[in-house]
Amino acid sequence: MRKLVFVLAISLLLSKSGVFAQQSEPTVRAKFLMEAGVEFGGDEILKVFFTNGEDQKMRAGQGGYIGVGTEVQFSQVKQLMLRASVGLKYTTTAADNANIRLTRFPIQLTPFWKIDDDFRLGVGITTHLSPRLKGDGFLPDVDFTSTAGPRLEFGWRWLALTYTAMRYKYGSNSTVSANAFGAMVSFTLPNSSKFKR
Repeated sequence: MRKLVFVLAISLLLSKSGVFAQQSEPTVRAKFLMEAGVEFGGDEILKVFFTNGEDQKMRAGQGGYIGVGTEVQFSQVKQLMLRASVGLKYTTTAADNANIRLTRFPIQLTPFWKIDDDFRLGVGITTHLSPRLKGDGFLPDVDFTSTAGPRLEFGWRWLALTYTAMRYKYGSNSTVSANAFGAMVSFTLPNSSKFKR
C-alpha cells in the first residue's frame, strides 16, 4: 500500500512539473522571414523603342521583389500569424546601352489567419518608400511618392498569390496606378512553425 501511495505521489509531482514546464513556454514566437517574388500590373509609365523595331512597356506595378522581416506566431491563438517585412522592388528595361530602371522599397505588415497547417489568408497594409524612375541620361529622373494601400495574400506552404492596391503621386497633382498581381515564395528560420506541448 505504501508503495502504491509513493508511486501515485511521484506521478502527481511529475504531472505538475509538466504543467509548469508547459506554462513556461513562450506565448509569442518570432522567426526570421525571407521573401521573393514577381508582380505585374499598374499604369504604363514608360515605353522604350529599340533599334530592331521592338518596344517594351514599363508599368508602375511591375517588378521583381526580395525582402526580409519577421514572422510572429501566438501560442494562445494558433491560427493567427503576423508578418512584417521590408524589401526592394526593381524593374528595368532590356536595353543593352541603358540602365533605365524603377526602384522602390516596400514595407509590409500583414496579419494572417491560418486555415490549416498548409493554407493561410492575409489582409494587410503596404507602402513603398522612395519610388524612383531613373532615366540614365535618356530621360529625366522622376521621383514618386506612394500612398498606403491594402495587400492581400493567399498562400499554400511556401507559395503565395498576392494583390496590392496603391497609387504613386508625382509632379504637382498627378497620379498613376501601381496596382499589382503577383506570385511569391517565402521561407522562415527556424522552419518549424509548431509550438511545443
